Amino acid sequence: MEAERHRWNPALDDESVPLVGEFKYPLEKPLGPIRCTSRRTSTHKAGLTKQILVPCSDATACSPRDGETCFTHYDMWQLNDSEAEVWSTRQEGEPRQIILGEDVSKDDKRRHHLGVAECLRAMRPGERALFTVPPELGYGEEGSFSFPSVPPACWLLADVELIGVKRADEEPMARADMLYEERMQRVKAHRQRGNGFFRGGEPEAAAREYEMALSFLTDDMMMQLHGEYLRAADGEKLSAHLNLCACALKLGKNAQAIDQATRALVVDPKNPKALYRRAKAKHALGQDDEARADLLRAMEMSPGGEDPAVLLALKELETEESKTARARSAVFAGLFAGDDAEDAAGHDTVQEGMSCIDDVDGGMDEKSDIRRGFFTRVGRALGFRCWKREVA
Repeated sequence: MEAERHRWNPALDDESVPLVGEFKYPLEKPLGPIRCTSRRTSTHKAGLTKQILVPCSDATACSPRDGETCFTHYDMWQLNDSEAEVWSTRQEGEPRQIILGEDVSKDDKRRHHLGVAECLRAMRPGERALFTVPPELGYGEEGSFSFPSVPPACWLLADVELIGVKRADEEPMARADMLYEERMQRVKAHRQRGNGFFRGGEPEAAAREYEMALSFLTDDMMMQLHGEYLRAADGEKLSAHLNLCACALKLGKNAQAIDQATRALVVDPKNPKALYRRAKAKHALGQDDEARADLLRAMEMSPGGEDPAVLLALKELETEESKTARARSAVFAGLFAGDDAEDAAGHDTVQEGMSCIDDVDGGMDEKSDIRRGFFTRVGRALGFRCWKREVA
């Protein structure tokens, strides 16, 4: 456990080059490992420490201040041997809105928001960082014995992403106080801004807008809707997940694309666009069988039973697989054809095979040399210039 923990939580001020996947989730997560960009740790309020995973790309951006609304995603775990999860907005699929300076002491379930708020004060929009959070900024000396269950005096580990910040005049009230119409107005505004960024070739900025749109479409609101109100909210939620999937594909984040497409299919299980985009991400990850299944299903769900983009994707998938199969057949046909020739040629071929390895091994029987000749042909088929070891 300690050796594994050290891989994703190195010593303070360790400036050596980070390894791919070094900062990984302590528990298995669908979005997989994170690659860190900085291992230098800074210390903030009450022992809060920070390690940057993804830096802010805007050098002019400032940290949020009291009264401002922060749109954030975070995963939080107990920093002990159990490494049990405390909360995960990424699992919920809903970014959280946290107003800095807001009193959260009465919210027993989410007392960790005090710690998340302090993390956000030390961040800039677009940044993602790993924090250690002391008990006084979490569940205190007494801990929590309901959901979430947190032992007394427990330190927390938090992976926090600051998606965006809104000033008080831009976001004049807390989300919980908004009426349905007010929420939907903000959702549409974020979607339109995101579409503008995406068309302008800025998928990262677009993704942040779509995430902020989702933060208004919470489960507690959706459960209270019905009829046309629910259909309108579902339509916006579906668009947000589809657009986030498109952004992830543009950025080459195929695992995230699959996750967002799957969330879109929860809203609309027959959506051909979600199936098509998920298939593209799966194909990029080498999951060709699953990609084909999604494409065939997308074809069924398309108007008229066919879609040019889906047909093209299926054709490309079959063409690639045919090329791979032909190349594999050619390689192995040549290998086994060589065996037949070796058998027909008799002892002379065996001697020729032996001459390639005598300098190294010597004393090999004929059956061993035939096998060695087979592997020699494998090496040549794979493009190796020489398949024998030289002796000085």
